[in-house]
Amino acid sequence: MITAADRALESGIETVDEFFDGVFAPLDAWLPRLSEQLRQQLRGGPMSGAQLAALVEPEAHAILDASDRPLYGAGYCASESVVSEGNPLAWWQGPERSLLASSTFGPGQAAIDLVRLEWYRVPLATGERHVAGPFVDYLCSNEITITSSIPVMLDGGFAGVVCADVLVSSLEGVLLPSVAELPEATLVNAGGRVVVSSDPGYETGDRFAGGGLDSLDDSVRVARSSRYPFALVAPR
Repeated sequence: MITAADRALESGIETVDEFFDGVFAPLDAWLPRLSEQLRQQLRGGPMSGAQLAALVEPEAHAILDASDRPLYGAGYCASESVVSEGNPLAWWQGPERSLLASSTFGPGQAAIDLVRLEWYRVPLATGERHVAGPFVDYLCSNEITITSSIPVMLDGGFAGVVCADVLVSSLEGVLLPSVAELPEATLVNAGGRVVVSSDPGYETGDRFAGGGLDSLDDSVRVARSSRYPFALVAPR
């Protein structure tokens, strides 16, 4: 028997799917244009970070200005085959649309190995789009963030990822009203981390007691996303 609680969970996860569909939509639209620009630019060999930033800036600004989702940042992180020197991350963020000018944590600290970050590493390994987080984004915003990324493929080779960031605080404003009648609903990612929750016992980033998506059982109500690594969970 389908209960009101089950319907509320299904409605909530549909809201999540629609939200991330809207995050990915401008990245999908940008991808073929970026790929063609890169092919033309790379005929003369790899670019510098400054050349990459000049190439990417108009589209990144357009995505941030036109998206109907509360995007915090957007841009392109190039592979070594595309950028030979300088910053491979052409990224703009915040209300001021500021350029992230360095891929380091701060003065005197070592450069970040971007290849080790989930939003880059997983598309590189799988060739598929990915949603990473929640995590504290020390590279860009210093806020709890979810990054959606799509691999850029040039002539069959991996050339980096296009990405967009959403702050979890923005996602809370979208999701929580849709599950208001479920005071203990929790959005969980594939690794069993809490994304957002109406349960006062959970905060973003906590480990969910029921485990990851593969561990959830009949002791809880579950509505699973059909497209993204999330499930909305509530006690029975």
